[in-house]
Amino acid sequence: MSYPSGGTPESPQPAVQAVGVPGGQYPQPNQLGTHPVPGQRRNQSILIGVVVAVAFAIAGLGIFAIVARSTGAGGFMWGLVFAFIPVIPVIALYLWLDRYEPEPGKYILTALCWGAFIATLAAIFINTQASTWLHESGSGGNRAAVFVAPPVEEFAKGSIILLLALLRRKEFDGIIDSLVYAGMVGVGFAFTENILYYGRIFNQLSEESGSDAGLRGAFVLFVIRGLISPFAHPLFTSFTAIGIGIAVRHRSTVVRYLAPIVGYLCAVLAHGLWNGGASWAGGGGFITVYLFLMVPIFIAMVVFALVMRSREGQMIASRLYDYVRFGWLVPQDVPLIATLRGRKALRQNAKRYGKQAEAAAKAFQQNATELAYLRDKIVRQVIGPDALETEKQLLDELRVRRPSVPFPPMPAFPQASAVPQYQGSPTGPQYGGPPAQYQVPPQGPPGPQGPQYAGQQPGGPGAGQPTAGQPVQGPAGVPGGQQYPGGPQYQGSPGAGGYPPGQPGYPPAQPGYPTGQPGYSAGQPGYPPGPPGPSGTPGGYGPYPPSQ
Repeated sequence: MSYPSGGTPESPQPAVQAVGVPGGQYPQPNQLGTHPVPGQRRNQSILIGVVVAVAFAIAGLGIFAIVARSTGAGGFMWGLVFAFIPVIPVIALYLWLDRYEPEPGKYILTALCWGAFIATLAAIFINTQASTWLHESGSGGNRAAVFVAPPVEEFAKGSIILLLALLRRKEFDGIIDSLVYAGMVGVGFAFTENILYYGRIFNQLSEESGSDAGLRGAFVLFVIRGLISPFAHPLFTSFTAIGIGIAVRHRSTVVRYLAPIVGYLCAVLAHGLWNGGASWAGGGGFITVYLFLMVPIFIAMVVFALVMRSREGQMIASRLYDYVRFGWLVPQDVPLIATLRGRKALRQNAKRYGKQAEAAAKAFQQNATELAYLRDKIVRQVIGPDALETEKQLLDELRVRRPSVPFPPMPAFPQASAVPQYQGSPTGPQYGGPPAQYQVPPQGPPGPQGPQYAGQQPGGPGAGQPTAGQPVQGPAGVPGGQQYPGGPQYQGSPGAGGYPPGQPGYPPAQPGYPTGQPGYSAGQPGYPPGPPGPSGTPGGYGPYPPSQ
């Protein structure tokens, strides 16, 4: 037996002398390539998670020890109680904002712990050193609060948003994601900082006038910081977050570098004005700064966030209508994914059929939403070529999950009241009914590739159409006869504007869906508009029929 010598696998290897022959060459096997080990990726993720958790625990113990030493035991406990009160409602509001594609809990928790432990630890160390260099008190002074604390704290808070945007680029979708992370890191930072402030005033007044006076002073400060301005730190960091969100969605190199810097400078300016009003303007000046500067900025930020979420829904609808043209989805799916009311209608209807059906509906919505975001990145050309493989995987998952989703009968919500029901066949998710496992079998036998209309030919009103299951020749380069399971066959070029009326397996055109596509009449209010005409997008799996 002979072994090949070391070298490239493509080049032929000369045979060597037989093993055991005196003077023969020792066998040299080819170099082994890298091969994935089952579970290796999961083990690496667990190891990284453990390391991060340990780092947060050490930083948390360190910052809490510093705060407790500065406030005393009683001040630390009361500060902890008062600081915790606004945390839950503020976090709930930010999670409510992120309803289309909620961020993973582990990243939400990472941003929260970063703000509470890492950012505060760095800020308190640098701010204290700066106060010493400026010959101010160790607890901080006016100049340090105005000129040192804002750039230091905003950099410490914004760095985790930038880090998440760089490390999880595929999942980081834009401004809404950035704002959610800004809210989490800001809430965490304010939580630890408030413990320090509440505890200090409680300790100071308790030593002077007793614990009752200390408690009253801590409560007054709680009203100012915890009730009147609980969004201060999240608001400042939101400017940095907006810059990062713009950067991840833009192709221009200049914009991608300048947007985070401009956002950071705006955050520092707003933070500096806030601290300046509190440090130098006195009580009346602080109220003026609060009412005429911070309140309008806060209202403008809230309006901006709501507008961004509305545009997010419009983007999801537009990208999903691309897949409607390509045959992966039907028009009825889009409002159930791209509108908050439609998403709720689908989940409530699925809940009637049990937890398994509800989980299937949620998974379907999440899958389709991820697909829409990915499609948007492909169109914008802000993601690498490996996104095409991810798109194919998501499309395959979408095709597998869809038959198990019990879709509500149309109209799913009031805006769809003008959409007539399909007659004859309530079965099948593409016709607005629940899937087979959640329903009574239909009266007539289904077609070879899915249920058809009762009393109609599979081809619909179009004369001379082939019956369902019959191979149809596709365009050049696309295998003919491929079909969407339970749905239409691929015929013609979907990239040129979708399926014509009466396509086999598809219902006739219904009102209430977007204009500009053959087979759809004028749209009705309540449906997000789809992009008119052909898609014309670079790359992607859209122009190809669903694979078998």
